[in-house]
Order: sequence, then structure tokens, then C-alpha cells
Amino acid sequence: MNNLNLHRQEPTYLKINRIVALIIFSLIFVAATVILYLSPAPYWLMLIIDTVILVLATLVYVYQGAAYKRFSYAMNDYGLYINQGVIWQRKIIVPRNRVQHTDVTQGPLMRKYGLAELTVHTAGTRNASVKLPGIKHDLAEELRESLAFEESNDAV
Repeated sequence: MNNLNLHRQEPTYLKINRIVALIIFSLIFVAATVILYLSPAPYWLMLIIDTVILVLATLVYVYQGAAYKRFSYAMNDYGLYINQGVIWQRKIIVPRNRVQHTDVTQGPLMRKYGLAELTVHTAGTRNASVKLPGIKHDLAEELRESLAFEESNDAV
């Protein structure tokens, strides 16, 4: 496993995550500000709540960067390897012979940037669905084909 050629997610995936977070936090910030401004709440309460929202947005921004840096994956003849996690790190191994089916999905922003998410469904209950987000769409399709179950390998 030490000789795996580890790959990273596409840099635009981090950009997409940050755009989505910015939109969500902007909506929360504006809504909280308007509600507190129109209410009889004291002005200092609005400042505290808006400051908390801005601090949380900054923490999410930093966390997304750290999660992006710590995410890697590799594919070989045995299966798919995924390393992820900022605080709690996980190493996931999906053997080819456990793959039941795969899905490739794209949201509107991911489609705009040519990215996709590969979901690998496996036999068993633990990690029954493993997601590999933020990869090029063509690569996701390639990995999907590579993980496709071959009848010649069926032991039944």
C-alpha cells in the first residue's frame, strides 16, 4: 500500500465548496441582521450574532481547506483506497470483489466545472456507500468502468 500513486481532488472542488458555503453564510448573515434590526432586540445583540456568524464562516473556510489537503485516493488492481479526515483521519479500502454497483453524480456547479462524485456501493453494512467527490467527470466514469463487476470473477 505504500507504493500507491495517490491522487488529489480537483482544486475547483474546493472552490465549489467555498462558493456554496459563502452563499449559505451570506443568506444566514443577511436574514439574522434583518430580523434583529426589525426586532426590539438591542443593537449589541445584532453585533454579537453577526460576529458569531462571521467567525463560523471563517472556521468553515479554513476547515474546507484542511479537508481538501488531507483527502487523497488511489486505484489499483485490488480496489479503491481513500484517505480523508482533518481531526479524525480515515483510511477506506474498497476491494473490487465487494463492489455491487457504482453511481456518478453531478450537481449544477459540479457540472459547470466538469466535476463529479463517484459513489461505490458495496456488500456489507459498514461503509456500504463510499463517496469519492471532486474528481473530473471523465475520471469518475473511468473509475466506474474499472470497478464494474465482471461476471468472469463471480464465484457463485
